[in-house]
Amino acid sequence: MSAKRKKIEVTKENFGDLLLASANQALDHARGKVTLKSETLELPEEPPKFSKTRIKKIREQILEVSQPVFATILACSPSSVKSWERGENTPNGSTRRLLQLIESDPTHFLQSISNS
Repeated sequence: MSAKRKKIEVTKENFGDLLLASANQALDHARGKVTLKSETLELPEEPPKFSKTRIKKIREQILEVSQPVFATILACSPSSVKSWERGENTPNGSTRRLLQLIESDPTHFLQSISNS
């Protein structure tokens, strides 16, 4: 069971004392007196690029929805969807990640964003 952290309000009056206490804690760690918790996370690769054809295929063949509905699913504007499908623009990283998730498991994706 982990210890609960105490909330401390920082004010002009106690700022110096708190800063000094933090510096002492950092020094204790540097001297090996205390060990700090750390975690290693494996970061995902950058989402893939999506061509205009691939985007249109996801919308028309996988989801079978109109451009406005697709825009709602992706939380973007219908004009963005149109510009991607025309090849005038490309989706940003977060939208590419959503497209990747839709392409890999559309049913699970739609269930995860549904209101129910």
